[in-house]
Amino acid sequence: MRKTLLASLALVSALGLTLTACGQPASQGGGTADGKLEKTSLNVGVLPLADYAAVYWAKDHGYFDKAGLDVTLTPIQGGPIGIQQAVAGQLDLSFSNTVSSAIAVEGGAPVTTVVLTSSLGPESLGVFVKADSPVKAITDLDGKTIGINTTNTIGDVTFRNLVSSQGLNVAPSWVEVPFNEMIAGVQAGSVEAGYLPEPFASAAEKAGLRRVVDLSSGPNAGLPISTFVASNNFVKDNPDTTAAFVDAVYAAGKDITGKEADFRQWLPSIAKVPAEVAGTMALPHFETAMSVEKVQSVADILIKQDIIKKFDAGKSTYTTPGKQ
Repeated sequence: MRKTLLASLALVSALGLTLTACGQPASQGGGTADGKLEKTSLNVGVLPLADYAAVYWAKDHGYFDKAGLDVTLTPIQGGPIGIQQAVAGQLDLSFSNTVSSAIAVEGGAPVTTVVLTSSLGPESLGVFVKADSPVKAITDLDGKTIGINTTNTIGDVTFRNLVSSQGLNVAPSWVEVPFNEMIAGVQAGSVEAGYLPEPFASAAEKAGLRRVVDLSSGPNAGLPISTFVASNNFVKDNPDTTAAFVDAVYAAGKDITGKEADFRQWLPSIAKVPAEVAGTMALPHFETAMSVEKVQSVADILIKQDIIKKFDAGKSTYTTPGKQ
């Protein structure tokens, strides 16, 4: 999977070198807005997880309709693929995350983070082991195999950030395992531990696995993760449409925050999660506005971990005109 990730990012970078000349970074609103939507039908790449639920809520609860937008939600496999398809014009916007986007932008991809949709909630990420595992603390994971969906992304970045904050030297061996195979892999001993976000984390506990590390704690608490991105060209050419999409998603996020019980009841309709899990699982914090500082904070972690060399969030992050 790591080879696939790197190949995707390499293609994105190549596209970036081709398109940068005609698509400038669109922070602070991009082109000139005149109050008329340039485009009303949008194709948006999505992942059916709670972290990105605001865009589904916006569609199901009329926020896009109110904004004059006809939004098609197209499921895709991963953030790097979404970035690639947004740059190529196959999608108007796509889900991503602050880690993948920073890596892609440094590689030359002409993309803008237009929405910061959610940040980590308490106990939303974890490392799990079998109930009888000798691993009791984060220090016990040194040299152990930990399953992860892909490296140099949220799981291992937050792990290293937590370890560093505690002044520890813990270096596990990361083994790529799909989320839907992780619980079985830990149970079978194929890996000694597994990294899982929600709703897989709740499913792991239900299956009898034990959480040994809360990756959403300490310096990772409230870390901004989930985003939507668009190509620089799209934002530049569609300033009013971009603003309408952004405002609708943030309005949906605000609505969700005030209706947690309704949200938990609704969640199984868009995510492959049983109702009993949706009723108790850890939820993200839904953002209601962009924070360039929050996006930069993740990039600073990546710089510290030598994953990227430099990053200026102000040059690749969208701020709705008049709402800075």
